Amino acid sequence: MTEALIRVAILDDHEYIVHSLERLLDEEPDLEVVVASTDAEDFLDRVSRTRPNIAVVDLLLHGNLLGHRVVEELTRAGVLCLAFTADQRPVPVRLAMRAGARGLVLKADPIDQLATAIRAVRETGWAPSSATATTVLANAAHVPNLSGQELACLRQAARGVPVKSIGKNLDPPISASTVRTYLNRAHSRYAEAGYPIENTVEVLLTVQREGWFDVGPGGAT
Repeated sequence: MTEALIRVAILDDHEYIVHSLERLLDEEPDLEVVVASTDAEDFLDRVSRTRPNIAVVDLLLHGNLLGHRVVEELTRAGVLCLAFTADQRPVPVRLAMRAGARGLVLKADPIDQLATAIRAVRETGWAPSSATATTVLANAAHVPNLSGQELACLRQAARGVPVKSIGKNLDPPISASTVRTYLNRAHSRYAEAGYPIENTVEVLLTVQREGWFDVGPGGAT
């Protein structure tokens, strides 16, 4: 009796990567790519109709960290997901894992690593990681989580907006004292996690370096 194929869906915002993965994975005798897309909305619609076993989801989509939102939606629908990225900053990976990703494969990993991860997720629910991906996962585990309100205030501060004016730019508006509360909370989260943070400027630099400012609409998970 022939073993059933593992049905795979691929989302990546680079068309050549989508086509390359589709071709390479289809060469594997036990894998079949049933969805390949560069657009998240199109991807989700097609996945809902084809019901693949595993979804391979790029985390940085058209300049925004939106892949974790796709992972979150697919996880709710019962589709197992692998995070797939060239971005080794901790925030994208942390958000994806919290959204329900069952493993991380880096774009720098050999293609057989992706195929192995797909098979492992199908068989055990979790995927092994390369040495580099394991390091990325370890770093991501230590990143403090920021609320949507904290992130919104930090974005405004990073643009040079004075604290007394930040709240007026938010929807709904908040008071300057509430803005200070959110900024202080962000500072405390990093200090408690052991980061050498002395002031808000250092918080802003750290948040930007780790990838929080690329989180798309809706903020953090």
